[in-house]
Amino acid sequence: MSESEAVQALFQRVANSMIRAVKLRTNAFRSAGVKYANEEDILSGSGASFHGGRWNPPGIRAIYASLDPITAVKESYHEFLKYGFASVHIRPRVMAGITVNVKRVLDLTDHRIRRKLRFSLSQLIHEDWQAIQTGGGESWTQTIGRGAKIAGFEALLAPSARDRNGKNVVIFPENVDRKSKVELMAKSELPPHPKDWPK
Repeated sequence: MSESEAVQALFQRVANSMIRAVKLRTNAFRSAGVKYANEEDILSGSGASFHGGRWNPPGIRAIYASLDPITAVKESYHEFLKYGFASVHIRPRVMAGITVNVKRVLDLTDHRIRRKLRFSLSQLIHEDWQAIQTGGGESWTQTIGRGAKIAGFEALLAPSARDRNGKNVVIFPENVDRKSKVELMAKSELPPHPKDWPK
């Protein structure tokens, strides 16, 4: 099977998983750099679209958040936690709460879904998506995310690669239904957009 055929086969398995889609109603936590921790940017998914992420290739908007604040911190500061103070320049970040109420979620924390997609937990959390993307390719986790967006999932629930007990939610804003909810908590208390910063 060629690589393109393998991708299409995976897309089909993801699409077939829609019958097992779950609802997710929870509070989530998103950590963002101060420059992007404003109402306009923090839920845009534009940063992930520009840079790519574990669950989205560049060009696909995605909002990354964690189901608990500890996982959110570990995800945000993973380079610091891995290499320590001396090797990483630590910049300030803002932690924001998000109300999430979506109905079509691909639950990758469910071993039955992973088995259906033919990936193990270890494969999903240990794949070096950054190295693959830097080399000009698309990681399998990114392919799963792309397939989920194409299939119409509003979000996916994924095990954290940074916290063995943590879970992340990755929301595709373009797929969120009008009756679903992805909203910032206390958004009036977020920093202003950089265009409004004092000169």
